[in-house]
Amino acid sequence: MSTSPPSRNRISPRLAADIAALIESESLPKGAHLRTADLARRFAVSRWPVEQALRELAKTGRIRHAPNRGFFVCQDAAATPEPPLDPVHIAYLKLARLLVAQTIGQQITEQEIRDRFALTKRQTADLMGRLIREGIAEKRAGYGWNINTDLTAPDALAHTTQMRLILEPAALRLPSYHLPAEVIARLRRVEYDLLDGTIDRVPPDTLYLHGAEFHEMVMTGARNPFMLQALVRVNRVRRLLSYSAMDDRNRYYRQAREHLQILDLIEAGDHEAAAHQMETHLRKVRHSLSALGLIPAQDMTSAGTSC
Repeated sequence: MSTSPPSRNRISPRLAADIAALIESESLPKGAHLRTADLARRFAVSRWPVEQALRELAKTGRIRHAPNRGFFVCQDAAATPEPPLDPVHIAYLKLARLLVAQTIGQQITEQEIRDRFALTKRQTADLMGRLIREGIAEKRAGYGWNINTDLTAPDALAHTTQMRLILEPAALRLPSYHLPAEVIARLRRVEYDLLDGTIDRVPPDTLYLHGAEFHEMVMTGARNPFMLQALVRVNRVRRLLSYSAMDDRNRYYRQAREHLQILDLIEAGDHEAAAHQMETHLRKVRHSLSALGLIPAQDMTSAGTSC
């Protein structure tokens, strides 16, 4: 019998896909070092599943493992074709729509998931493990899972945006806020790559991960782990709630330009202006989501969101 918890074995396939999407979204060049500790913080998991996910990617040739040195990108992201979606991810997209439409009850069984999405037992565990990590589901003491319907209610996205509109500008206004120059330079390079055509080339889910990464990296300047983890948690829930808005690529061009404006102000040391620009940025995207019907009109006065 294996001494490793079963959940450890089930986390790597989707985590590997998320890391691959992160390589794509940041246009990481050949030879870029993929640090296990940094990825563990980014995806809010321990180092063990990150290492297993990196080993899975190494088998595909996307990255290479150098003994005693770590993992490195093997090919420029632009030169690497996007892998096809796996069955678990396809099921996740379908389930996301059902959850947002409130057509899934508070409890669901393994057999219901397998029958509805034509998944194997292992794929079902992968799917529900992902929802557990995002805080949407929890394993029942008996058979099946409980669904946190509060996080998928019609006003859930408005609630996440309301929290971010309070949290992110406040982080920029902290007297101790500091974002290193090398981080600003890396984020700026990603935004320019997006504007240079990456927005039209990569899948919508990759664009979402890019946006989440930008805001989380800006948050690291606050040097407050509780604020960062709050944002990471919210972004994981938003990923499920906002899939129907991800196909609107035009808005990503505007958002990339706004990201660059925020970086310019941070680099200039004008954190108050950066905070104000962040508020403006969040409110503009809130209007986009409202136009798509994802945020009720009555929540417009208090809600905000981002790419």
